[in-house]
Amino acid sequence: MARRGLVWAVLGGVLALASHALAAAPRAEVPIKEVVLSDGTRRYAITVTVGATPIEAGVDTGSTGLRILPNTLGPTDARAGSRTAPYAYGSGVKLDGISAQATVAIGAASAPIEVELVEHVGCTEAKPRCPATRVSAADYGIQGDGLPKEGFKAIIGINMARADAETPLRALGARRWIVELPRPGEGVPGRLILNPTDDEAAGYAPLKVIAAFRDQHGGLHDAVPGCLVNRATQKRACGAVLLDSGAPGLGLANGGLGGQPWPENTPGLLVFADEHGHAVAGESFTVGLRAHASHLGFSEDAHVPGTVIYAGLMPYFAFSVLYDPEAGAVALKPRPPAPGGPQGELAPAHP
Repeated sequence: MARRGLVWAVLGGVLALASHALAAAPRAEVPIKEVVLSDGTRRYAITVTVGATPIEAGVDTGSTGLRILPNTLGPTDARAGSRTAPYAYGSGVKLDGISAQATVAIGAASAPIEVELVEHVGCTEAKPRCPATRVSAADYGIQGDGLPKEGFKAIIGINMARADAETPLRALGARRWIVELPRPGEGVPGRLILNPTDDEAAGYAPLKVIAAFRDQHGGLHDAVPGCLVNRATQKRACGAVLLDSGAPGLGLANGGLGGQPWPENTPGLLVFADEHGHAVAGESFTVGLRAHASHLGFSEDAHVPGTVIYAGLMPYFAFSVLYDPEAGAVALKPRPPAPGGPQGELAPAHP
């Protein structure tokens, strides 16, 4: 267990507190299931009912929209439109299809919303050898890493960005939502809470989404300020931090720290900051531990705007995460550490 106060000895900071009075809205909660692929990659899913058909959909906080593979729905579950609805992911996988209207239910929340009916799975020009090339169309599953008959028949992107197929949670009437992923070693499901009560939303430290990304569609929309710190050498890179439940590793793009990532077992620190650069929360972790989702890679990429810390799953192992589109904020609340997992803490209040 990391010594408390370490985060603030590194950067110092303040803790901003905010509350948002929401009108009464239906609360809904569904379990989040962990699915471990045959290559050891952890994925997460919830049950979504489209029309009369329940589907296990991969949960992705780094994308937007409910997108469904062919031969998944019944003939009356969705009403196809004419507008094309392509969407691409960081892995290079590109889903091409058409928009459709369907009644979608997540737990007790239900509403007619727009979805994408996927007609073709391919790769982007930038990543022509993406996972979709490793398996036949019949055996392809979303988030399946190109492993035959693994992954999901649908993906539900739940970040806060606007897109052609809008974030399903907002279309279902959710004004804010909480994501708590299941964690290695605990053996219990996580949960997705739509319209949490004020009591459930208490104690979270809000982080404003970086203004430059706030009006973008997908991509870095939900990124917040922060730093990746080597606790052994105090070397660090600061920029945009992106939480992403669909990304199982930790990456640093354009960090100026060279091409060789820190060795395994290096003690690290992920610091989340407010718009003024003051530390708000921090996560102590060890590089290369599967229980921390902390396999680390460095890259230089001219297509990436500045320094970006792709935090992937790791923050969800230490924090409960609240998404608040109306406030334009992602908020963090430390979870009790899981066995062998990373530790999160909030900064002390600034005098």
